Amino acid sequence: MDLEIVDVPEQHRYEARLGAAVAGFIDYRAAGAERTFRHTQVVPEFEGRGVGGALARAALDDLRARSLTVRPLCPFVAGWIQRHPEYLDVVTPG
Repeated sequence: MDLEIVDVPEQHRYEARLGAAVAGFIDYRAAGAERTFRHTQVVPEFEGRGVGGALARAALDDLRARSLTVRPLCPFVAGWIQRHPEYLDVVTPG
């Protein structure tokens, strides 16, 4: 599966795209240098194929590259970060 993960700021979300199909997304709120990840959703036909994890990793890599931080209110992303502590540096302190 060749996913493309893109930030779509006008819709306040990162999207996982497979060709023309949106396979999933992370919804966020932007405030200065912080992004609050509120909800992650994977389209049912793509569940169980690693879309959520790929989406979390790519979104966090993008934030790190742009010197932004994340407040992971979304339970999926918060759990993913707990399992991948190498991403704790991207989490908003406090």
